[in-house]
Parts: sequence; structure tokens; C-alpha cells
Amino acid sequence: MRIEGWNGEIGDPRWWARALGFAAVLGILLGVIGPFGSYLNPLPLRIFDYVATMLAGTVLAGFLIPLQLRVGLKLRLPRLFVLAIGIATTAAPISVLSAMVAHSLWPAHVNNFGAVDWYFQAVLVEGSVVALWLIFETARHVWETAAPANPKPPTSAARDGGAAICLQMEDNYVRVHRDSGSSLELMPLHEAIKRYGQTEGLQVHRSWWVAAAAVDGAERDLRNWRLRLANGLRVPVARNRIAAVRARGWIIEP
Repeated sequence: MRIEGWNGEIGDPRWWARALGFAAVLGILLGVIGPFGSYLNPLPLRIFDYVATMLAGTVLAGFLIPLQLRVGLKLRLPRLFVLAIGIATTAAPISVLSAMVAHSLWPAHVNNFGAVDWYFQAVLVEGSVVALWLIFETARHVWETAAPANPKPPTSAARDGGAAICLQMEDNYVRVHRDSGSSLELMPLHEAIKRYGQTEGLQVHRSWWVAAAAVDGAERDLRNWRLRLANGLRVPVARNRIAAVRARGWIIEP
């Protein structure tokens, strides 16, 4: 299962929109189910409790877990081990937050909960949410990058201008770069990849796809890699795509 998305897309407004929306939906579901004895409390308060805790916990986890992942990977520690440590440490502030919200809503029902109870509850919920989130992100990535079952025929612009060298997302548009120049088309990047992307190509960044034949080399700027294309373009490589790019032989380190 891919966990690089925590590093590669963190800070992107769309990433946060997906993460917070995901947390809100799970919070509503937990509020309806009422786990850990919370079903004894009124439904509106249960939903408020879980939604508020899930949203706040997502903000904490969204900042703290990727930070710990980056540090752990620099130390060459196993990804899953670092992720587990990140969940365990992030559960501490989340448990404090959860306890504060619950005590403010129904203090009589949680007086028998100790610090250890709140912590292990937070670990269980956070670990489950992170696993579900990674499954969701993996499925979304597969759907966006999968080749279409029935590829659409190339448009007249593609026939006249030649094959795409690379695809660049610009807001709601995609700029299709060809030998003859470039053009803007209104569509998401995953649709442009299905329409114009060749088999020998790779999405190297959330905003870029490149054709293998167009890659002329790679260059490094501190920790960041860029691909040098035959038409002179420099294409950034996302950190979570470096391994895939290196596997293609496009990045060769001394």
C-alpha cells in the first residue's frame, strides 16, 4: 500500500479538502453508531462530538504524521514502522482533545475514563482512520491513472500537432505540449492522460505527465529533482514519484 501521498501532497488545498471531508463523513458515521458507550448520549451531541474530534484530529495528524515520516525516512527507517510510531505519538494530543470535548458535553458519563483509556481509544480510532484513508487515496490514485478500457480516438489537434510530449495541469485546464507547440484544453489531468498519454509515459507530479521518448535527462536542485525534456522544458518530480522515475532509468545518481 502506498503511503507516500502523505509526503507528496501535504499542504495542497485539494488534499486538505479530501482529508477533512473524509473525516467529517467518518465523524457522522461514528456519531450514528455510538461506539465506546457513547450511544447512551443524544444523537445530535454524539455527532457533534465525533465530527469535531475527527476534524481536529485530522488537522493534527495531517501535520504531525507526515513530519515524522520525513524524519524517519531520512534515517532510513522502515515506512510502516515510522507510520506506526507517528500514529502512537499523535494519539497523545488527540486523546487530550477528545477527553476535553467529551467532558464538556457529558461529564457525568466519562468521569470513569482515565488517561490510559482515552489514549488507547485514540490509538484505535486514529489507526483505523489512517488505514481507511490510505485505502481511499490508493483507490483514487489507481482510478485517476488507470488506462481507459476503450481509449478515445485522438482529436484533430492531436493528429495535426503530433503526439503529446508532456501534459501540464493549469488550474482547471491542461496544457498539452507537442513538438509543434502547446494548447490548453478544459479537462482534469487524469482525463488528459487517458486521451493523450502514451503507454510509455509516467505521471511524475500531481500536475505533470511526461512521455518516455521526451525525457532527455534529469537534474537535481538540493533535494528536488527535475526532468529535462527534449523541447527544453524542466518538469518537477514529486518526492513520492522519485522511486518510480528512478525505476524507469530517468534518474541516474552517481
